[in-house]
Amino acid sequence: MKLTTLARLGASGALLCALSPAAFAQDADAVTALDPIYVLRERARLTAGRYEFTPMDIEAAPASDGGALLNSVPGVSINRMGGHGLDIVIRGQQANQLNVIDSGSFTYGGCPNRMDPPTSTLSLNRADTIIVEKGYASVTNGPGGSGGTVRLEREAPEFEEGKKVSGSLITALGTNGNTKEIGGTIAVDLGGGFYLEAGAEYKDADNYEDGDGREERSAYTQKNAGVTFGYKTEGAEIALDIERDKAEDVLFAGAGMDSPLSDTKIYRLRGGMDVGMGPLTRIEGNLFVTEVDHEMDNYTLRTPGMMLMRSPTTSDTHGGKVEGQFDFGTTTARIGLDYQSNNRVAFGYGGPASMLALIEAGDVSRLTSVSWPDVTISQTGLYAETETKLDARTTLKFGARYDHVRASAGLADGVAGAPAPAPNTLYTTYYGTTFDEARTEDNFGGLVRLEYELSPGVTLFSGLSRSVRTADASERAFARSNWIGNPDIAPEKHHQIDVGLEAEGKAWAFTATAFADRVNDYILRDQFTIPGVTTYRNVSATLAGVELGGSLQSGNWTLAGDVTYTYGQNRTDDRPLAQIPPLEGSVSATYAADLWHAGGRVNFASSQTRIDPSRDPGVSAGWATLDVFGGYALSEKAMLFAGVDNVFDKAYSNHLSRSNVFDSTMTRVMEPGRTVYVKLEAKF
Repeated sequence: MKLTTLARLGASGALLCALSPAAFAQDADAVTALDPIYVLRERARLTAGRYEFTPMDIEAAPASDGGALLNSVPGVSINRMGGHGLDIVIRGQQANQLNVIDSGSFTYGGCPNRMDPPTSTLSLNRADTIIVEKGYASVTNGPGGSGGTVRLEREAPEFEEGKKVSGSLITALGTNGNTKEIGGTIAVDLGGGFYLEAGAEYKDADNYEDGDGREERSAYTQKNAGVTFGYKTEGAEIALDIERDKAEDVLFAGAGMDSPLSDTKIYRLRGGMDVGMGPLTRIEGNLFVTEVDHEMDNYTLRTPGMMLMRSPTTSDTHGGKVEGQFDFGTTTARIGLDYQSNNRVAFGYGGPASMLALIEAGDVSRLTSVSWPDVTISQTGLYAETETKLDARTTLKFGARYDHVRASAGLADGVAGAPAPAPNTLYTTYYGTTFDEARTEDNFGGLVRLEYELSPGVTLFSGLSRSVRTADASERAFARSNWIGNPDIAPEKHHQIDVGLEAEGKAWAFTATAFADRVNDYILRDQFTIPGVTTYRNVSATLAGVELGGSLQSGNWTLAGDVTYTYGQNRTDDRPLAQIPPLEGSVSATYAADLWHAGGRVNFASSQTRIDPSRDPGVSAGWATLDVFGGYALSEKAMLFAGVDNVFDKAYSNHLSRSNVFDSTMTRVMEPGRTVYVKLEAKF
């Protein structure tokens, strides 16, 4: 389904720019006619279960991070505990149930409480395409990914004839929280197929106010920069990326600590070449290293209580992938090997204010927990995926995957001389086991998908899949007196079915998907069996839902909408699963005329009464907000956008957001109130 406008570019912005009526029937790569000039604008591509867009071409208010941007995609919800570090949820699944892949690399945050989820450090301004896949869509996306995958893809820059330099610039301002954003990219043709590309971005925000004028702790500063040295010629390419992201002075209304600094470094080598060796047509691969250093405490950025707390953490990941692509006539195939290893270390220090110097120095006498006891989880995967054109109308996709997992905890016996309990002591108390020996798993998954073209423009599809997700470092090994991971936790096994259709006419489009996921050994974060203590155990669970989207174009008007509903049930304990979003969606209308466009969008969510009261802050009320937006083509390569989000200054919160620890009158961290923004986009 090809849209000139986006059905829902939700809380963080407006629709993609509405294009001239003549452009509606053009291809996604076409130049949009804005007579008498031409402005190149990519179009979002929405199919059932998949959404593809270009970050540069999103008409939106300044987005705090990748989570805020992805919340604008139909079917993607967020968990908020401040203005930065918004954690995404797809089909009721989150954290390591979702794969986030940036040009082949994986990054896992350094905060056990997910102040810095992988989406928060993405270099969005350097991505050529962002693809969101809902559900288990491919065995090629690494281990896990039962709930979905977010992929950032990059391409070598293309230069106009006679030009050696190209680039882009984005600058934006928002009134609520004095949000500022400036970023840009530059690419230089070095000749002979070689090129140099660089990008940088700066974002800064104060605390925003909710619709009732209450200030939420949400300020942050984020800076990132990166450089790529690459080579591309006919049928071959290779690129080396070096990137760094720093988030500073990040405040959280929904956490017991703030983050003075989170520093992420990424090193990535990627490439591929056409080979033409019989059925083997191409080989692609990548290598990557990511290093995360994260600091959090309860005294640097807020008034401390009686006891000071500090937790320095690291999360380092390395890995790679090699894949062969084959062509057997009516069948294409991808066969590959991938590997990733993540090591996480986290310590907790604490004491009265008089011990501040020792706490800052990381003195062993102030060690209160070995939270991540040098946890290393390595996964080696082998996969094969084929797509066969059975006839002119029917396509069959088949995939199979095997993963070998090894998990260890190098500090399971604790730190000598520290008052903190040894992790093994906690594991023995709550599970009757220790983590002296590494745990291993052999996990098997796969998928089958059948697509049938019922008539021109109308396709029916159905898919079956099994995906397996191993426990992450917190679920397997976290070690604090009131929060203990389970070394013997079994991996989740998701058995999913989805059915639906995609239909597209000359001036309309529609998608519908229904899915059901029966989960064996669902990893439950259990906060109700032992009062005051968080443990982990396996249960049986069910996830199911419906996703609808559509658009209609008539003359200069485009109408669009989407709605998503998810149901989650813990079958073992006969109670709802926690953190399941309610029915939610949006409806929009856009008018386009020559060089300008304008429109409005209503975002909405129903109430949610199906909760796990031990984890969800409480039931949530339904809400609806109105956004208005517009844009004007200043030149053939410059666009000016402006708009107002939450026009009526509605006071509301998302159901998934964290408890507000700073305001006992508020159940959850509230969303921003009215926000006026202006944004300039330019290419050169």
